[in-house]
Amino acid sequence: MAILESCCFWKDVRSGSFACAIYTLVYFGFSTLMFLFYLIEEQVLGNRAQPLGESLLEKGDVTVVTVIFNILLLFCSILMVLSSVLLILGLQQNKRHLLIPWISFMLGDLLIEVCHLVHLALSRRVKFDPIVGFIFTMDFFLLCLNLYCLLCVISQYQTFRSQRAEMRLAASTASVGIR
Repeated sequence: MAILESCCFWKDVRSGSFACAIYTLVYFGFSTLMFLFYLIEEQVLGNRAQPLGESLLEKGDVTVVTVIFNILLLFCSILMVLSSVLLILGLQQNKRHLLIPWISFMLGDLLIEVCHLVHLALSRRVKFDPIVGFIFTMDFFLLCLNLYCLLCVISQYQTFRSQRAEMRLAASTASVGIR
């Protein structure tokens, strides 16, 4: 049985999974562009040893750990854009194996995001003010939305798997009846 029976405003997880694919394509496409801009601006293609500016969250110099998290999030964003296309194809063609990359990379992105938030909270480099509070709140809601999308697509995967099992059972029952 699937985790979810419906997703968002749709009556089935298939339509919700299409919505999740389009959302992640747009969101992670935009994130990819933002992270690329950040890395190009900060490193000037490797000609600078220290990052140039400071982030809204960390005051002072940007740490190496923050740059590493940003690079990891860039790779996740690129992989999520590609896997969103695979998710759309998998939903159109009813091929559950095309949903697996999206599920894997979304799970990876969620784990990296949570680790980054924990690092920021524990590093004591973040000065909490209204802007930082707003950013943390937005990030929390985006994490929740991404988790909900993950559950929706996993539910669609489970639906595909149960439909495949029902077809095999029906085929084996039909072949037994013919003999």
